[in-house]
Amino acid sequence: MNTTEFLAISSAIVPDRLAVIFEEKRLTYEALSERVNRLANALANLGIKAGDRVAMFQVNCNEHIETYFAAAKLDAIYVPLHFRAKADELAYMLNDAQPLVIFAGYRYVELINSIRSDVSSVKHYISLEGNGGNGWEFYDDILASSDSDELHFPEANDDDTTILMFTAGTTGIPKGVMLTHNSFSSYILSNVSPVDPETIERNILTVPMYHIAGVQAVMAAVYGGRPLIVQRQFDAEGWMELVEREKASRAMMVPTMLKQLMDHPNFHQHDLSSLEVITYGAAPMPLEVI
Repeated sequence: MNTTEFLAISSAIVPDRLAVIFEEKRLTYEALSERVNRLANALANLGIKAGDRVAMFQVNCNEHIETYFAAAKLDAIYVPLHFRAKADELAYMLNDAQPLVIFAGYRYVELINSIRSDVSSVKHYISLEGNGGNGWEFYDDILASSDSDELHFPEANDDDTTILMFTAGTTGIPKGVMLTHNSFSSYILSNVSPVDPETIERNILTVPMYHIAGVQAVMAAVYGGRPLIVQRQFDAEGWMELVEREKASRAMMVPTMLKQLMDHPNFHQHDLSSLEVITYGAAPMPLEVI
């Protein structure tokens, strides 16, 4: 199953349901789908086509989700990059992946500018937060100037690569891992209930979207028609405030995050009773958390 169908199905069945809650932004599935269409059309106007790579260098945000689905609509390959990468690491990954476009948070513009002469493939630099100057375009501007109609339909099959994701490189240089549509759809279709007009579960996402866990959590939420509450980066107090305010019912964590929550002095001051399911991975659970 092509992963773009996850968004198409939920947008058709629950268009008015919240899809993404990110800081002050609240996007319904219909609004998210429209933004994806605008971005796909904008990328096509920049010359992006099937097989081209589109890179993202930013902490968690709604633009991660939009850029993935927009690239997938064009059968392009999404390349989420570790936002803590240093200049030489970033240059290596860009030269290895050869993206034509890079999206980046404003805080990373200076870093990327410092390696532009070392990276030959990138033709378009797009800032997610304001005008980066020096040849950077602004994300909101390209969306506003683009057509909202659905003009592009993917043709990729299950075994075609949709994401190129780099390993951490803890034992050497980062390796680009080719993930197909089936890499995600086989798991999602087997483990996640499809969108239900009568049932709403709210997911909180705090694991990074450059990681397989973050991307998989996005796919699961979209296929399930769930509102996705996005936290830029994990901090225990902010996470508890989000859960309490937005009534999150599901969370994906790692054990160190759960340990930080339970050790936090304000842990018992927050109402976390809306949480029904917490999944975790990446490390064994400490006995004191269990």
